[in-house]
Amino acid sequence: RLLRLLRLVRKMSGFDALYVMTTAMSSSLQVLFWAFILLLLIQTANALLLNQIIMDGWMDTSTPDEDRQELFEYFGTFSRSMLSLFEITLGNWPVVARILQDKVGEWCILYSIGHKITVGFALVGILNGVFMQETFK
Repeated sequence: RLLRLLRLVRKMSGFDALYVMTTAMSSSLQVLFWAFILLLLIQTANALLLNQIIMDGWMDTSTPDEDRQELFEYFGTFSRSMLSLFEITLGNWPVVARILQDKVGEWCILYSIGHKITVGFALVGILNGVFMQETFK
């Protein structure tokens, strides 16, 4: 009987970690929602701006067809621009930055680096801090 009780106590202590994780996740759902909305609004504004700027160059018939095709693959529609901006923010940003620099212009590297520093590092870092604060409340 004592061994059964000891096994039960061990199992219960294993559930403490699960309880902490589930309560931390449930308490941070409101912050997750507002973080998603904030990031979505910033990314939407940037995607619309970038899409309009790039479409001027994309419509230019003097641009080679291969370059136009590659620009369309990354920025041809709003949804493609959004995905490319999330890639710049959270993922493999040099690929998209190089395409902008090579196909659109040198000034685009300033946009790419500025976006990565302000949104990718600063905003995401702030959101991580807020999540940590809400988790430990």
